Amino acid sequence: MARPLRLLLATDSPEPSGVGEHMLTLAAELARGAVVTLAFCDHDAGRLLARRADGLGLVARMVAEDWCEAIAACAPDLVHVHAGIGWEGHPLTAAASAAGAAVVRTEHLPWLLNDPAQVAEYAEASADVDAVIAVSRAAGLGWRRALAPMPGPRLPLACVPNGIAATPRQRRPDGPTILCVARFTPQKLHATLLSAFARLLRQRPDARLMLVGNGPLEPVLRRRAARLGIADAVAFLGRRDDVPDLMARASVLALPSAFEGLPLVALESMSAGLPVVATRIGGTLEALGPDHPWLVPQGDARALAAALAEALAEPDRAAAVAALQQARWRQQFTAARMAADTRRIYEAALKRRRNEGPMHHVRLGFIGAGGIAHRHFGVLETMPDVEVVAIADPDIGRAEDAARRMNATPYADHEAMLAREDLDAVYICVPPFAHGAPERACIASGLPFFVEKPISLDLDLAEEIAAEVETAGLVTAVGYHWRYLDTMDEARAHLARNPAHLMQGFWIDQTPPPEWWWREDRCGGQVVEQATHIIDAARFLAGDVTEVFGLSARRDREDFTGLTVPTATAATLRFASGALANLAATCLLRWNHRVGLHVFADALALEITDFDLMVDTGQGRPVRRAEGDPVWREDRDFVEAVMGRENRIRCPYAEALETHRVALAISRSAREGALVKMEGLRADPQPIFRAALA
Repeated sequence: MARPLRLLLATDSPEPSGVGEHMLTLAAELARGAVVTLAFCDHDAGRLLARRADGLGLVARMVAEDWCEAIAACAPDLVHVHAGIGWEGHPLTAAASAAGAAVVRTEHLPWLLNDPAQVAEYAEASADVDAVIAVSRAAGLGWRRALAPMPGPRLPLACVPNGIAATPRQRRPDGPTILCVARFTPQKLHATLLSAFARLLRQRPDARLMLVGNGPLEPVLRRRAARLGIADAVAFLGRRDDVPDLMARASVLALPSAFEGLPLVALESMSAGLPVVATRIGGTLEALGPDHPWLVPQGDARALAAALAEALAEPDRAAAVAALQQARWRQQFTAARMAADTRRIYEAALKRRRNEGPMHHVRLGFIGAGGIAHRHFGVLETMPDVEVVAIADPDIGRAEDAARRMNATPYADHEAMLAREDLDAVYICVPPFAHGAPERACIASGLPFFVEKPISLDLDLAEEIAAEVETAGLVTAVGYHWRYLDTMDEARAHLARNPAHLMQGFWIDQTPPPEWWWREDRCGGQVVEQATHIIDAARFLAGDVTEVFGLSARRDREDFTGLTVPTATAATLRFASGALANLAATCLLRWNHRVGLHVFADALALEITDFDLMVDTGQGRPVRRAEGDPVWREDRDFVEAVMGRENRIRCPYAEALETHRVALAISRSAREGALVKMEGLRADPQPIFRAALA
């Protein structure tokens, strides 16, 4: 039998606090299948954590200074560095890499570095890291943006939301009691909580506030409580080991932080059935969910007091909220789920370390062998460092024909292909109705994937896949190849200083021959299946969409039996930037008449197709042909990212999902005859990675 994996979970943070709690929870789960050692700095907080580790049957080491010696003594296969903030952990990371171990680094807070020297130090230290983990998707977005422009190969970044083990206690609230568990630091905004509590006491003089924790601001906060005249109602309890018991006695947890990664105390409250009142910030919002009733703006004492008063005044509602919180914890934030996600990242990091350097040859599998797959075959055949080794298609004859072309192995089932082949990435080229299973199979195998649009007919399914991709930290790309037109780069350059104000999009074309395309329940309709390219181009040039109104009509056609898709669609879109767009689509013709996007700005008109660009500035209407093959460019960017080189992918899965939302909103509006409002996130064009226009 192979020996168990040797893991070292370490932090050099002098005050690990929630970081240490996370490490204990994760180590307890990982120890069921690996040899796990914990390492902490030899300070009071570290010694306390070591004693708790001993109580859990875990091995913990105290390290005074020499991390190299400590790591050598453990001889780990992988060192998991836990950083409380971005400037921690660099010597530890270097020592782990020097020992020949794979290195994974968890960032427990959002990206907060703004000092150029610290950013440069982080970039240099990142050369020794095999993967970075963010503890929430909100934090992961910030880290992904921060890591993208750093020199060297693009670091794999995964989002593994925090999880906790259950600590069941019988709930027995001791009067209207508010509990806050947090170190006394500026981040936690205790001053706002004290102001809110003073306001609350005017309505609820029987309320009490328990503050658990310690830290540099404790004297300041004690004085503030005295000045507010609330000292008798506020208990400063210091560091406590009986937080689950305190939660059982409390009526509500208050978490007024300015920022969080994904706060463990919120998860502990969710598990314990204690309702939470908190600030509407990244990781906290992710934990509680956007529909949680008691989320307030940070720093707003009046809103915080009102939410606390409501939670205390309505015990039945508070109990219902607590039950929903508990169910959400069970579904998404258990320690077992966190450990399983982390193990997958370990496996990928160890595989990367064993490869000893960047990948120089990519082995691809294809799921789907139709026309669009052959378009990619033609491109990939020109790349000497790419090999298509396996092709799966339910039509085995079609798979065999494609396999002969590419000298690959055919399969009738993609699961069999993934189980038997050693692949580096997968192309998913299936009809709209067939998405879901292929993507999830790739995620389960830890394989990057390129998927052809539309990404799904089911928005809920697409959102679930996007979340799973984000958690796994996979490289993905979606085939919106218009983004790769050199003419699109030129259009973006024109609009960078003179934004689009009005756009008109067209997909005036014939009905494609596949019979699945004729049925709306199989293809989604012309807007979802074809004109989505125009919608994506408009978003790429003008930013996100906030409102959609669509109309559609259908005409029976004798030569297309069973046709259910709309034969004409018209839509109006409003963008967060203030721009407007009209979209027209029909499949009534027997030929391609017009497919393109017209863009109007101040004294500027652009006409864009997938093969040319017209720029009108009032001095004629010059037209130039697009140069190069945009499909080659999108395929090459995907291959480069899979190899661990610079990630220049212009449309990863999460970005394609935003375009897909708009296409589905047009169909929904046309069905319901009503305006559909969406959440516009960007009033500027979709950003692309550094040097993408070079």
